Order: sequence, then C-alpha cells, then structure tokens
Amino acid sequence: MICITCMRPVDSLYTVYSNDHIQLTDCPYCQETVDKYVEIDNVLLFIDLLLLKAGAYRHLVFNALELHLSKYPKRKALNDCQCLRDYTQALLFNVKNWFCKYDRLNRLWLLLLSFEIYLTWVTEESKYIYYLNRNNNDGKLIMLSKKLPESFKWDSAIMRNTITSKVFTWSPPIQYLYFASYCILDVSLFHTFTQYFILKKLHWKHYSVSSKDVISYTILLSYGAKIFPILMLIWPYDTLISMSIIKWVANLYIIESLKIVTNLSYWNIIKIFISVSLLRYFMVKPILIVFVAKFNFSVIKNLIHQEFILLLQKSGTYLLL
Repeated sequence: MICITCMRPVDSLYTVYSNDHIQLTDCPYCQETVDKYVEIDNVLLFIDLLLLKAGAYRHLVFNALELHLSKYPKRKALNDCQCLRDYTQALLFNVKNWFCKYDRLNRLWLLLLSFEIYLTWVTEESKYIYYLNRNNNDGKLIMLSKKLPESFKWDSAIMRNTITSKVFTWSPPIQYLYFASYCILDVSLFHTFTQYFILKKLHWKHYSVSSKDVISYTILLSYGAKIFPILMLIWPYDTLISMSIIKWVANLYIIESLKIVTNLSYWNIIKIFISVSLLRYFMVKPILIVFVAKFNFSVIKNLIHQEFILLLQKSGTYLLL
C-alpha cells in the first residue's frame, strides 16, 4: 500500500475502532491523508477517473488492487510437485484461483473488448465506404493529387483489393470474428510491449503488487475512455470524426495514466507509446493477412502490397490537406 500523494509505502490505510468506526491514516512523510478514496463513493471515484485525478488512479491501481488480491492464496509452485497427480491438482488450483482472483478485471476487460470490437468494426466500415467513394465526391482532391508522384495519387480502386474489402464480402458473424481477432491481438500486443518497455527497459518495479498487474490495470482503466461517449450518449459516436476524437482522447488517457502510476517522465512514456503503436501497426494487420490469405504466399504478398499502396495514397492526402 502507498500514499496516493507522495507514493511512498505505508503500513495501513486506516484504523478500525469499535462500532466499525474508521479513521484514515496520515502519511508520515507528506502529512497528507494516505488514501482519502477509501471513504469516497464509487460515483465520485468514477468522476475523478474521468478527470484524470492522480489519487483516484493510484487508489485503484495500488491500494484497492493489493487489498483485493491479498484475499486469495498464492499460486502453488508446479516445480515442487512429486507426481503427476500433485501436478494436476496444483495446476487446476492455480487456474481456478486465477479466475477467482481476476474475475472482476476479466469481466471489465470483456466489456471493454466488446465495445472496442464494435467501434473498430464501425470505423473500418465507414473508412472503407468513404475511401471507396472518394473519387466521386472529392473532385478538388483529385485535381490536387496531380501534383503528387504517381504512387501517391488517389485511386479508389485500390480499396477493392485490400484485406478490408475482402473482409466485408463475408457474412456478419465471420466479420465479427475477424474484428474480434483484430482487437484481441491489438490489445494483447499493446499490453505485452508496454509491460516489456516499462519493466525491462526502464526497470520500473513496484514493491508489493505485481508490477505486471499494475501496468495491466492502468491500461484497463485508461481504455475505459473509449466507451464513455457511448455510455453517456454525448454525441453520435459511430462517425469518423467522433471516432477519431475518441481515439485521440483514449491515447492521451493512456499516456497520462501511465505517467501518474509509474511516475516516469512524459518523455519516456511518449517514447514507449510511439514505439508500441508502431509495432502494433506493423504487426497486427500483417498477422491477420497471413490467416485471411490461408498462408498462400502470393495472396499475402498481393494484400500487403495493396495495403502499402493505400498507405501511400493516404499519406498523399494528408500532405495535400
């Protein structure tokens, strides 16, 4: 447990007296209340998360998470098992214990992934229709594109040969499976690479709670920014503009939340975020192309080439705009 103000370790968050009276502990280092969110309602805590209050994030990621995980026994060491029966029992115990320990987090991840899949599906479909019809409704852009090299000139026919066009010829259930695979792979890579850079490269570590759990929970909370507009129905969330806004806001939430929790410099956090984003961009879609092409090398080569040409055309568009 830590003080949410100075982030130094403390022995307890509060003291329980008779009649269940609770007195919050003061930090011996900064003299502030160790964790005021112990007595704050969840609604107010949720609002403070929206406002990126450092104390709210540190309360959930460090103190609340540690208190929750401490209720469950530690995993059994499989190396100490003497026979197959003991090994099987220990393995089953660890699996059951893991599902019980992380049940709440897993449910929250499932909820967020469900929204992420839907938002990704809507975004890709909107982009596909927009770029496919661009020649017909953006004559000014086509005139301007004459100033660019041939590979940068916009040609909507390219969209018909990309992996996206192939996906949208499938039935809706298969499309859903594709975008589910896309989102799960994307989130998994983001978690893995972010944990690797922070824990291995920058050697950040927390003394009590598992450092991987801390990073994972932080990303989970920051990912929640993507579903806030949907839950509160603030604006039409299924348009390209609103989706872009949500994406940028979510990215800012991730950067700020990692800064709050790890206390690393903004420069290090931004470097990690850019590196991880580039790795995701150049890994997720190529991996899916391999499976969509059914490991056919010529089809894989053609799809990757079309995606590259489309990227050049989008780059040309951005240069013009």
